[in-house]
Amino acid sequence: MSSVESFSMRPEEFRLGKPPRSSHPGRLLVLLSMELRKLKGSSFWWMALGMIVLVSSWSGLAFMKRAESSNPATRTVALAQGEIFQTVGLLAPILAALLTSRLAVMESSERMDLKWRSLGQDATERFLTKLIVAGSVITLCFVIPLTWVPLAASAQGFHLDGSLAEYILLPALIACFSSMAVTAIQLALSLTIERQAIGLGLGVIAGLIGTGLGPMNMPALGWFFPAGISSAANPFLFSASSDGFARMTLVANPWPKVLTSLLVCIIWSGISAFIIKVKESGR
Repeated sequence: MSSVESFSMRPEEFRLGKPPRSSHPGRLLVLLSMELRKLKGSSFWWMALGMIVLVSSWSGLAFMKRAESSNPATRTVALAQGEIFQTVGLLAPILAALLTSRLAVMESSERMDLKWRSLGQDATERFLTKLIVAGSVITLCFVIPLTWVPLAASAQGFHLDGSLAEYILLPALIACFSSMAVTAIQLALSLTIERQAIGLGLGVIAGLIGTGLGPMNMPALGWFFPAGISSAANPFLFSASSDGFARMTLVANPWPKVLTSLLVCIIWSGISAFIIKVKESGR
């Protein structure tokens, strides 16, 4: 069954001049399938692959430099993982701005927004499908290195305090929620502002602010905007050892931070969807 056949138009909707409505119970999955088909063979996937390779390559170089050190104080799983985690606040808004801008350009150039409306598809549903696609890519950019770096560090004899599973799972979850929240707001900006340079500029500014909250000792402010979630929910505790080297461990109870980051992600995704809904209703 084709994607178009998944939608039905009722006779009364012809008479009343209303757009057709989807009768498919899983219309969000149908829209997601159509979105993926639309992106098939496009430069979107090359851009996504380039972002994943870029972050993983940088993470690999940083890990190799740390692995070459003979000082045991710097050869810890926590330091290796924390170094990668710190890139989420800086890079996630920038990468999300680039990727969502590409989606918005494709949407307008191919007049897909008019096609979706002609099929009676809700603006919120269309937004969610794009958020799932773009958010998954941005999430993978960070979850992949946050998974293999601690595994590689442990295999090379890096010092480990606590459970390796926690060092992988906790940062990966927070990076996922942070990436989705950042992607949501950047996608809303890209779809509502015609000049894509504005969204890109805001992404760069958000990245600089988000990554600077920790050094400024104001990580709690990160709960108030998407790019700061990774700083506010940072599961690592920094301290200085007696020999002057930085020391990093997981906080005693990191799960409240994980759950709060999930809640904030849902809130910002809802705000972004509401912005799209308001714009659509104003047409």
